[in-house]
Amino acid sequence: MKSWRPILPLLLLSAFYCHRHHQPLPFPLSKSLPVITGYYPHYHQPLPPDHPLQPQISVLRQDIEANENLLRQLVRDHYDVKSPLEFRFSYAGVDSANSRLIIRYFAPDAQPHELAGWQVQLIYRLPKPTLDSIYVWAVPLE
Repeated sequence: MKSWRPILPLLLLSAFYCHRHHQPLPFPLSKSLPVITGYYPHYHQPLPPDHPLQPQISVLRQDIEANENLLRQLVRDHYDVKSPLEFRFSYAGVDSANSRLIIRYFAPDAQPHELAGWQVQLIYRLPKPTLDSIYVWAVPLE
């Protein structure tokens, strides 16, 4: 057991460092965060799977999907939705003119008559993704 004593502080320090520096980026919904009814108005392109931002997007998605109930709450705060909302990741895109990352989730309407479903677009400021605003929209059938 004594042979572990010199190594133990290093193990504890490395465990603390890994835990602290590899946590998902937070997905808070502060009161000051703008939630806008509609869709993100600026041009953005979906990112290819090999884009350099994909590792950061994966971390953001894990955090968002672990808190999917917040997506449901955002829609229900803006629309009278009684049906279940099952969100799926649609795409991640970049608005290079405004340095924004857009992550889109979509929940299809189970019985589409007028609406295809509901979308939530999470807008992050770049280069370090920081949640900047959220757009919530009832997507009409086209």
